[in-house]
Amino acid sequence: MNCKYCNEDLTQFIFLNGFKFCPFCGTGLNGERRADNKTSAIARINLVKSIVPQTNLITINAFNTSFELIKCPAGKFLMGSPTTELGHKNNEEQHEVTIDKDFYIGKYPITQAQYEAVTHRNPSYFKAPNNPVSSVNWHQAKEYCHLLNEATINTRPVGYLFDLPTEAQWEYACRANTVTSLNSGKNITYQITSCSNLGELGWYEGNSLGKLHPVGQKKPNNWGIYDMHGNIDEWCRDYYLENYLPQNADPDGEDRTAHRVYRGGCYRNTPICCRSAYRFYVNSFSEYQNGFRIALVKTNKF
Repeated sequence: MNCKYCNEDLTQFIFLNGFKFCPFCGTGLNGERRADNKTSAIARINLVKSIVPQTNLITINAFNTSFELIKCPAGKFLMGSPTTELGHKNNEEQHEVTIDKDFYIGKYPITQAQYEAVTHRNPSYFKAPNNPVSSVNWHQAKEYCHLLNEATINTRPVGYLFDLPTEAQWEYACRANTVTSLNSGKNITYQITSCSNLGELGWYEGNSLGKLHPVGQKKPNNWGIYDMHGNIDEWCRDYYLENYLPQNADPDGEDRTAHRVYRGGCYRNTPICCRSAYRFYVNSFSEYQNGFRIALVKTNKF
């Protein structure tokens, strides 16, 4: 069963109590678009959240706050984008990568409340507790992970440590088994103008009104991970290489250059920059507008 207006799959909502409208756009089951059959945007978001499987969700408490992480199973995926993808760049050559260890990744980017709880500071310009933290450089993001490790020796999964995700881990988690330019199974429709497919998933130049927004307000991907398209740029562990790291090697960042990768795009970016495959890089000491998302990983390189 699909919505008659936005064509979203509604099968998983049919048996929910009070199901009389499309939770994505508010259209009634018979296609009517009257105001009285539309709930608030927050209510629709909560309904979408309620059907995301949480069997792979873990919560770790530290510094009087909690951190929700989603398990990403080991596997193979196509990293990068095909040359036919709208917005494809030369540094996105598509290739198979093996992720040979399970890892966990933050359900949301680190919020300002979470950052302040650990560091006692909030460098963000658009201040709000549930907004992603911003204006954090790569070294500060790494230090945040170090502080979490010190505080969770007895509470995090055995053999795992907090760190930034590698570029490969980030894209693997973002895609969640999709090969399209967006992790919903859809593609961007325009490179530099309004894109409704992107608007379902994140905040970008076309809908952000020039500011950050609270995490978790848009649709998650198939694994229940939110906000990987737009809103805030997210640091990765890797140094930047034009032609990627070796394939089939569970690619891991090493300290070879001053430039570090960040992914996802932000509230100021056009659709082309918010694709799953789009790669940014900047000096690791640059604070710019960047934020980050934590990961729990099995690795000896810290």
